[in-house]
Amino acid sequence: MRRLALGAVVALTMGGCATTGPVPTAGPASPFNPTDVAWLQLVVPMTENALSAARLAPDRASPAVRAAADSVAAPAERVLTRLKSARDRAGLPAADVHSGHRMPGMVTAADLVALRTGSGAEFDRRLVALLRAHAAQMVVLARGEQTSGADAETRELAGEVGAEGASQEKALAKVA
Repeated sequence: MRRLALGAVVALTMGGCATTGPVPTAGPASPFNPTDVAWLQLVVPMTENALSAARLAPDRASPAVRAAADSVAAPAERVLTRLKSARDRAGLPAADVHSGHRMPGMVTAADLVALRTGSGAEFDRRLVALLRAHAAQMVVLARGEQTSGADAETRELAGEVGAEGASQEKALAKVA
């Protein structure tokens, strides 16, 4: 029952961002199932966008928020390298199929513009809120992949992504 519920969360989260074109799938005899494919196609751009937001902290954030953003950015960069490797192993395109979609935990282009024009306490508040939402959603999505994904390496990576998301949530809660 728990597995079904987590699969439903992943499907509902990703289902709201359907595209009008064909859905990319992994090649024939692939160890990747649709959950693996959808998870990789969502988590890679989510992580890229969150990193873009965190990288704005050195020039705009208070020392406490800057430290929290740094603690998020370094591990996220390592995870992103592994996510891209898994995406490439699945034979998926690098294109962001979720570009322009508004979803839980996704830092959007509009969010980045607002951050770039913000400063002071407002910048800190906005950055922390975006990074916390991102971290929380990564935990949810990782659980869905671990429960419903087929590729063992991708499920293992999801476990690491979920653990990192939980760690980020704790670090960001201290500055909220």
